[in-house]
Amino acid sequence: MTVNRNIVEAAKKLIIDCLGTKQDEKLLIVADENTFDLGCGFAAAGRECGIETTFVEAPAQDKGEPPAPVAAAMEAADVEFLLTSMSYSHVNARIAATEKGARIASMPMMTTEIAENYLNADYPFIKKVSEKYAELLTGADSVRVVTEKGTDITLDISGRDGHADTGDLTETGALGNLPAGEAYLAPIEDKGTGTIVVDGCIAYVGPVEDELTLTLVDGRITDISGGKTAKNLRDFLKDKDGEATGIAEFGIGTNPGAKIIGHPLVDEKVWGTIHIAFGMNVSMGGTRQSDIHYDCIIKEPTVWVDGVMILDKGEHIMLD
Repeated sequence: MTVNRNIVEAAKKLIIDCLGTKQDEKLLIVADENTFDLGCGFAAAGRECGIETTFVEAPAQDKGEPPAPVAAAMEAADVEFLLTSMSYSHVNARIAATEKGARIASMPMMTTEIAENYLNADYPFIKKVSEKYAELLTGADSVRVVTEKGTDITLDISGRDGHADTGDLTETGALGNLPAGEAYLAPIEDKGTGTIVVDGCIAYVGPVEDELTLTLVDGRITDISGGKTAKNLRDFLKDKDGEATGIAEFGIGTNPGAKIIGHPLVDEKVWGTIHIAFGMNVSMGGTRQSDIHYDCIIKEPTVWVDGVMILDKGEHIMLD
């Protein structure tokens, strides 16, 4: 089949520069029926780089673990691009693969638009900023988020390590998104009472079209109020497990080239935003097991870490 040359050329840079793939390594591309053409482009890129490349088409999912044959392929590969509709970042098969040393770029719900317009980022700058924020979060006890639209939530992050999503996935067992650009951690699961007004987008649900307010008590969503988007979120959660309403992640976007496009893979990286996620967080140092992990993007936040303001209405004020 004919492949998109723009995607092939972009993928080549990721394979060699971001993942540091060597000629003697085994490269795995996983896509599904919704991302099949992208998977073909990435597989073509790997083969044009002279690397042994396997392309696996998985079924499209919205929860749970990948099928056993896909998990087996993930366990056997050295370098992996996960281009599936559902994020594999937080499944046990991915955890097992990175524990064996695989380097993984998780790119859920990847589209042609993203591949052509957002993969070529300023990764050295992103690395510098993301690592600074990850260091700031590590060792802190609390983070508070307030917005003019009504968000006011304090999360307990004591004892949890911050992580930097930098685009540099060359170390053994590395995991990150591409395009990259965030600092994040797993808050304490049974802490956090307050209000979150989501005004960006919600993974798997889509852009926020109207008012959406989440009420949290002890780290769990107890009420979802608003209009159409609130209904869509309630419908999305109907068949999910009981842990899908539990706090999972706090993250800060660090990619100046990213824009809100209604897609969480890019939106959660946008400069001047934060995201709060729910569901699975074992993959990032937490204790919550769930079939799903979904991010809620919040624009123009004011953020304090241990009482020190680091963002003022979306403006980064702690950077040199």
